[in-house]
Amino acid sequence: MAPSASVSSTFTRSIRGVPEWAVALAVAVAAAAVATVPRIVYDRFYYGGDMLESFVPSWHRIGGELLAGRWLAVNPDAWIGGNYAGEAAYGLYNPVNLANYMLAAKFENLSVASFVIMAEFLALFALGTYLLCREYGARRGAAVLAGLTIPFSGFTLFYEAAGWPSGMMAIAWVTLFWWSALRLSRGRTNPLITFLIGALTVSMGNPYAALGAVVILLGLGIGLLVQREFFRLLVLVITGACAGTAALVTYLPLFLSVDVTTRAGSTGIFNDTFLQPQIGGPAGMSSPSYLPVIMTFGGPVEVIPSLYLAWFVLPLLPWLPWGRIRALFASPGFRRAHGRPLVSLAIITVVYFLFTFGPSNVGMFRWPIRLVEYLYLCVVIGLSLALSLGLARDRVRRRATASAVLIALGFYLAFASSPALTGRHALFTLLVAALCAIAYVAWRTLGPSGLVAALVLGTVAVTAAQVWSLTHYVDRGSRVDPSSTSLLSAQTDRYQGTVLQLADLGDTSPEDVTAGRILFGNEIMASSAVSSINAYTGIGFTEFQEALCMDYRGAVCPGVYGALWQPVNADIPIPLIDYLRVSTLVVEHRLVPEAETAPPPPGWHVTERSDSRTVLQRDRPLPLPGRVSFASDGVRVLSSDTEAATETVRVTGSGGTVSFARLAWPGYSATVDGEPVDATAGWHGLLEVSVPPGDHELVVTFRPPRQNLSVAAFGAATVVVLILSVVDPVVRRRKLSAATTRTT
Repeated sequence: MAPSASVSSTFTRSIRGVPEWAVALAVAVAAAAVATVPRIVYDRFYYGGDMLESFVPSWHRIGGELLAGRWLAVNPDAWIGGNYAGEAAYGLYNPVNLANYMLAAKFENLSVASFVIMAEFLALFALGTYLLCREYGARRGAAVLAGLTIPFSGFTLFYEAAGWPSGMMAIAWVTLFWWSALRLSRGRTNPLITFLIGALTVSMGNPYAALGAVVILLGLGIGLLVQREFFRLLVLVITGACAGTAALVTYLPLFLSVDVTTRAGSTGIFNDTFLQPQIGGPAGMSSPSYLPVIMTFGGPVEVIPSLYLAWFVLPLLPWLPWGRIRALFASPGFRRAHGRPLVSLAIITVVYFLFTFGPSNVGMFRWPIRLVEYLYLCVVIGLSLALSLGLARDRVRRRATASAVLIALGFYLAFASSPALTGRHALFTLLVAALCAIAYVAWRTLGPSGLVAALVLGTVAVTAAQVWSLTHYVDRGSRVDPSSTSLLSAQTDRYQGTVLQLADLGDTSPEDVTAGRILFGNEIMASSAVSSINAYTGIGFTEFQEALCMDYRGAVCPGVYGALWQPVNADIPIPLIDYLRVSTLVVEHRLVPEAETAPPPPGWHVTERSDSRTVLQRDRPLPLPGRVSFASDGVRVLSSDTEAATETVRVTGSGGTVSFARLAWPGYSATVDGEPVDATAGWHGLLEVSVPPGDHELVVTFRPPRQNLSVAAFGAATVVVLILSVVDPVVRRRKLSAATTRTT
């Protein structure tokens, strides 16, 4: 035996003796380690897009409230972005989410917080992929390779982990649920385990996680029907349905609030081609620099490798033992023992293929490129199973030529989509060719373990090169949002009360954004400011946003400045700025040039005036207490005791209406002296309640719509699963005992 073969054999035998849990843990740790590479190359890699505009600042604020002992379903201080239960994306009922929010609140640097949490979910994704491949029958080496490949594919890394964290969390949870549900379908785990993982999956807040759970159950269910495993099917259906009740808690507030949001009318199926991948796009999945032709935020050609899977997938195809694979599937014994269990994988793959290349909008699901990582997960599982059969050793020259052709095809596709980057494409093509040669040598000298090591290390190298190539030429004058909470607080620590900023992102200089003088989205929520009308929202509040000409990131139109000083209407004869209880007004000069030199309106004074902004504050506090913004003639407000979800107001007089500086989200209720009264949406969507003559105690309270019903349903489902978790093992033991008796 050759020395290299002996070393490989010894290493393989030693690996086989390692417990399965230790290998799985090692995969997760390795994935977390690889996740540091993009941040080392570019320290803001995990801090872009919705990550910085929406999620991390909100995580920081929610986590701080949790650490103070307050769980907020609604935060009126965040206005259009403050219906945390209705947004659903924050997954307020998911304990893992809440733990991460408290963790985020501990960080001064928000980009570090986002990196830590994304590394956690990249590791969870790797772990789930490894376990799933193993459960389908892949060998350890192939499963390790799969686990350390898919988290660093193009869409997952550059879209999800870098800027859409909710999607990153969703794919990680769905993969883990798939593994658990597959084990349950085979009678290898307790229903309680699958229920818990399923509930965590559905409740994490991303609807694609709920969709994924349904697709997984569909595929596994059809597989069990084919195998005529009817009892296992019943257990799977009951467990899945019970886990699905977590969707009521998570998404029912969204569906019951949709009529007041900008998502109203998001129904039907249509195609606007936005973020809709073309069916030929995956042909470039092994070209690291391939930027597919697809309509995105930046135009008709991608700026990141969103359809990239792994550099070795296509070049490896000619080396798979296709003859052996065909022979196996031609064998009736193999089809009975192994083919039928793979039906679920085939069904799930087909469903995700249809979704990925389907219409751009299906109901509330939009942008089908979001599903490409689920399709690629199926591809990686299939590849791991094929690799577990070993690679072909004959016809080396033909196979090498085929691999070279596939590498060249990747170069051509990359060149065709973005010819201006030909130099970059050529360098990546040479890198892939060199890595393929190294992998071949490692395989021939060290065996399968050497191949896996070479492919994983090559993935690390390609990931680093991709990040460097995409960030090296970033214009130093481009917009770089602040990540330091200290810097954010330094720019806002003089703000008082509710803040309204009049600015538009298109007019704002990058320097003002970087310095924190002008903030968009939820960035201000991570500062010392208490309340901000400007916020990021995924659902919006239509009437309020139309009144202020405000978009989903808090940017406004120039005309708002003049409207602020005008009466709301004849029935509410106070200025709009008083109706909103604004105490600090930040005006960007590029949006409202006259604010740079104009004297402050009566009752206001200038606290800061720079080249870019003017900050105005009230001379004296507003006359009404709490969040009361207006009381009609005949109503005198004596006092107000206010919290996030509740406000108690003492009123007297001849009766009338009381308006609050709270958006009238569905879920608000009101009582007068304990008797229910209507809580309605007044002008511009603010909460309004009518009170009768006399002295009264008015209480307004927010609870997510139908919360009692959804919580009760989840509680009942938990009881059902607890019973099933006792019944299922008993039935399995009896069946096993009966089968043993028959064989003896």
